Amino acid sequence: MSATTPNVGVRVFSDLSGSTVAINARETYAGIALPMPNADNSIEMHKPFAVSTTDTDTIGLIGDGLARDAIAQIASEGIHTDIIMVRCPESADADNQLAEIAGDAANKTGAWALADAKSELGIEPGLLLSPSYTNARPGNAANPVVTAFDGVCEHIIDCMAVMDTPETSREDAVEAAADFAASLNVIAMYPSALVTLNSQNLTRALSPHLVGATLRRDAEAGSPYKAAWNKPLKGIRGGSQSVSYRDGDTQHDANYLNQRGVGTVIENKLLWAPYSTATDPTTVGYRSIKRIRTRRSIEKAMLRALRAFNASDLGPHLVTLVYESLAEACQERVNVGALIDYELVWDSGLNPDNLLRAGGLAVKLKFEETPDLTDLQIYSEPQPEAFEILRGRIATALQSIGNPNITVNQARAF
Repeated sequence: MSATTPNVGVRVFSDLSGSTVAINARETYAGIALPMPNADNSIEMHKPFAVSTTDTDTIGLIGDGLARDAIAQIASEGIHTDIIMVRCPESADADNQLAEIAGDAANKTGAWALADAKSELGIEPGLLLSPSYTNARPGNAANPVVTAFDGVCEHIIDCMAVMDTPETSREDAVEAAADFAASLNVIAMYPSALVTLNSQNLTRALSPHLVGATLRRDAEAGSPYKAAWNKPLKGIRGGSQSVSYRDGDTQHDANYLNQRGVGTVIENKLLWAPYSTATDPTTVGYRSIKRIRTRRSIEKAMLRALRAFNASDLGPHLVTLVYESLAEACQERVNVGALIDYELVWDSGLNPDNLLRAGGLAVKLKFEETPDLTDLQIYSEPQPEAFEILRGRIATALQSIGNPNITVNQARAF
């Protein structure tokens, strides 16, 4: 029996699909959830909308306030980008205002509306923030807005939240960051920033500048695989509090903060933020922001790209294409320095008959991200044998004079 519909004549079965698929990193966008008390009524509550940092008309509709300031702060880092925003209801009560911004996961309000940005706008955020509303700990507990952001990040996968900490002291900052010690999704910043907005010198949250600097670094590298810290922030005049730093010493504010999951600014403008809030023993091994973003980006990129293979006949040819696609993607990232190495494994134990019969396929992929250098250790000690070299050089120099009355005796004296 023919495997195709019988026919008399000639037919062409055209298949223009590629054999392997490209697994590409996506562009990162900021996602902001804030009240906008002076916004035009055309901007709906809890509905994501995109605004370009160069779109003065839409920025004008947002009106004066923290949301507009956040856009200006991100732009001041030298980056043109689209920003995904959600307008949240205003409240005169401080705790209730935080609850309004945090929103509801089931109803997709407040911060949770950002999780639906992809279906609404075609783009989704990779860095979440709510400047001036993530530094409080109501009831001596975790900030509700950051808590919501942490959950949103789990839905988006390649996404991190940036929180501001209390600027009252470095100890208070560390206490706030510790609420998210077991999370790989949160970046904490201390203190606030001194900025100039609308011809005024103001104090504003540092989080938009961390986001702007990260987006700028992504644009420079063409990917999210490079660390953004140890570069000067362009949009701030300095920090609102003094943060001490001394080369060659570990007993200073910057190291105290960093080792406890808080990023900061040193020497007035230099971004010093290598680590996330992940300080719990279960997460501290992956605390590097660079490593987290690299791994999450790769994991997220696989999902949409490899979906192209769904509905294909499960067999050796299809499995080969899947492995080739993954190998190509990983090798590209090795070539650009994002990964040290990778390994793809066919494990028969992960692919029992019942899984294959149900159309399932389990692929084991191992890879290790290239870490960013954070602790350069140089061990200095005397080198007594150098004097043997010095004696030889002196003897050679004297011999080169060529004076027969200068005698060089190279026998070593003890």
